[in-house]
Order: sequence, then C-alpha cells, then structure tokens
Amino acid sequence: MQEITPLEMQQQILVTIGKIDFPDYLPLKQQALELAENIAAVQVDQENIKQSKKLLAEVNKRLKELEDRRIAIKKLMLEPYSGFEAQVKEIVQIVKEADEIVRQQVKQLEENERLEKQNELETIFQKRIAHYGFDDLFSFGDFLQPRHLNKTVTIDAVEKEMVAFLEKVEKDLCAMEPMGNRWEVLEHYRQTKDLAAAITLANQAAQRKQEINKSKVMKKAQAAKVAYLVSVQCANQKELKLLEMILQENGFEFSTDKITLLEEV
Repeated sequence: MQEITPLEMQQQILVTIGKIDFPDYLPLKQQALELAENIAAVQVDQENIKQSKKLLAEVNKRLKELEDRRIAIKKLMLEPYSGFEAQVKEIVQIVKEADEIVRQQVKQLEENERLEKQNELETIFQKRIAHYGFDDLFSFGDFLQPRHLNKTVTIDAVEKEMVAFLEKVEKDLCAMEPMGNRWEVLEHYRQTKDLAAAITLANQAAQRKQEINKSKVMKKAQAAKVAYLVSVQCANQKELKLLEMILQENGFEFSTDKITLLEEV
C-alpha cells in the first residue's frame, strides 16, 4: 500500500496591508454637520421651498458620488482577498473529497466485517437450534440484535447469549403446554419473547372477543320485535267503534273479524 504523507503545515502566506488616505474626511464631516444644523433651523415655506429643494438635490448628488467612490474602493480592496479565499476553498475541497473516500472505504470495511460476523453467528445458531424441537417456530432473526455485531462483542459472548435464549424458549414452551389458550399465547410469545407479556396479551384479546360477542348478542336481542295477539269480543257495533277508536289513538295495529254466534236452543 502506498504511504500517505500529510500536508506540510507551515504554509507561507504573504499579506500586504492596504491603506486608504482620506484627507478631506474632517472638513467634509464639519461641512455636513453645519449643513444639517442649518437645515434643521430653517423653516421651509413657499418662499424658500425651491431653494431648499435645490440645495438638498446638490448635497445628495455629492453624497452619491462619495458613496460610489466608497463602493469602488471596497471592491478594489477585496479583490486580493477574494482570490486568496478561492484558493483556500479549492484546497479544502480537495482534502474533503479525499476524506470522504476514506470514510466510505472504512464504512464498507466495517459493514463487510459485520456481515461476515452475522453469517458466522447464523451458522452457529442453526447448529444449536437443531437440538431443540422448535426450529420451525423461531429463526435467527428472532435472536439477533444489532449490538451482537459490534466489534466489542465477541463470538463466544454472543454464543453464550444464544444458548441462554434457546433454553429460555424451551422452558417457556413447556410452561404453555397445559394452558387452554396455548396457541393464542404462543402467537404473542413469538412476537414478544416474554411469557408473562404473551399471557397478558392473549387474555386481553380473549376478553375483547367476549365483549364483542356479548355486544352482538345484546344488539340482536334489542333488534328483535315481540308481538302479542289479543282477542277482544264486542257485543255490538257501538262497542266495536269505541274499541277501534281507542286503538287508533294509541297507535296499535289491529284487524277486525266478524263472528256470528249461534243462540242456544
């Protein structure tokens, strides 16, 4: 591998400090103060308004010339720095690109090491779980945690955790055997790997199911209609009309049948 040498840290940068002479600064400042004082003291009216506007226009014109000169000098003074800044940024960018290449290579190397370790651990897991009767219920992914692939965690340490995990699963599965809802508990246990939590979740699910079924029965009973058949015999048309009126006023459904009674001989 080619040896990488660091950059020489003793950079030679020559700086010539720029200087700007402004000999008219104090006189111009004094004139500006006097002008501002005079303007503040003058009460503008119809007679002097034109003269005031003309004076301000002339002053603003001179100020604009001064500002333009200032901006031009600033740009001129910054030109050397702008070139130097571009040079430094170019060097920094070159080093950053090299740094990113190294970072990506290191990242890929570490990822390859983690993948190699994961494959080795999976091989060990498959050999271990083959001695148990639940290899169709749990896989390597049920055991593996991201920290197992860290460099600081050895293969031997992970294998010890693996054995403890398999022994615990076997013990928990044996505890489920006499349970009436063992299959429901197992379904939750495959997700949680915690027997107490799986039992709680299974019981909660069963309770919710009972409540739903109970609610359905109650709704069905409430929906069913009960009707009673009542037979009333009226002796004459007057009683019949009165009865019909009472039933209609109270919203009862009824039907009337005429029956002829034979007199006893």
